[in-house]
Amino acid sequence: MQALNPLAPAAPANAGTGNWLSLNGSGVSSQILTALVIVIIIYIGLSLCEYTYKSLTRMMKERIELFPDTYPSGSRMYTAIQNPQNPLAKTIRVSDNQGSGVEFSYSMFIYLNSSTYSTGDHKLHHILHKGYSHAYPLMGPGVFTWGDKNTLRVYMNCYDTWDNYTDIDNIPVDKWFHLVVSCKGTTLVVYINGNIKSKVALSGNTPPYQNYGDVYAFSTRKQTLSSSITTSLAKDPEFSGSSPPTQLIFDGAASGMISRVYYFAYALTYTEIMSLVNAGPSSVMKGPNMSITPYLSDTWWTNKNGP
Repeated sequence: MQALNPLAPAAPANAGTGNWLSLNGSGVSSQILTALVIVIIIYIGLSLCEYTYKSLTRMMKERIELFPDTYPSGSRMYTAIQNPQNPLAKTIRVSDNQGSGVEFSYSMFIYLNSSTYSTGDHKLHHILHKGYSHAYPLMGPGVFTWGDKNTLRVYMNCYDTWDNYTDIDNIPVDKWFHLVVSCKGTTLVVYINGNIKSKVALSGNTPPYQNYGDVYAFSTRKQTLSSSITTSLAKDPEFSGSSPPTQLIFDGAASGMISRVYYFAYALTYTEIMSLVNAGPSSVMKGPNMSITPYLSDTWWTNKNGP
């Protein structure tokens, strides 16, 4: 009979089956699942970084700087020439048609002085428009403020009528704010400091009318439209009712400043808009020596009804 060696290693419990390694099946599954989750998170993170990078790169590459500095209102009207034959031209390319159709955006900072509203007249004061030297009828877009209230009016011509507009109430006064006017398909969208403030369908569900006129800032030209002559005003809700107005008056430039007016041949994303907002107005002043208030109206971030 063979003697037992007390120093010999003990045989494993499952030696009879020939398996020397016991694996915990649930533990392996948990590790695999954790690894997959980590891979997915890394993939999503890298994808978001790539999207943001491409978006911002496209924005910087494709934007057209119409008025890149800060421009005060006054007796002077500013013009971004569109004739490509002119060496000073800043020619806008027509919309880069995406899957949704026509797309383009205008981005700008605006500062309106309270003196704009001192007269209390129900007249439109010019901030910016693209078209003829007179605002009517080409406004693609047209940005104005009323003289009797701090309300912004944004026009966008379409193939059905010139008189498409939306009014933005209670805009900041004596403070900078950022405005984006964007068209996507047959929809006009207006952003204030990155917040969507208005989204309206263009008349007749038709696309915006893109004209080849120059871009004007703080036009001093005045123009009066009479409802008896400009019959298209009959469709305007403002000219209906028991005692409607009989005239639409464009009464020269608003009092204030405009800065960093850019054009993009596509609809800006939220990320791109916030990048523009965070850049702030330009510190380079064109025209008289004036101080530039270095802050935006911040109440639009938390109060969708304005300051």
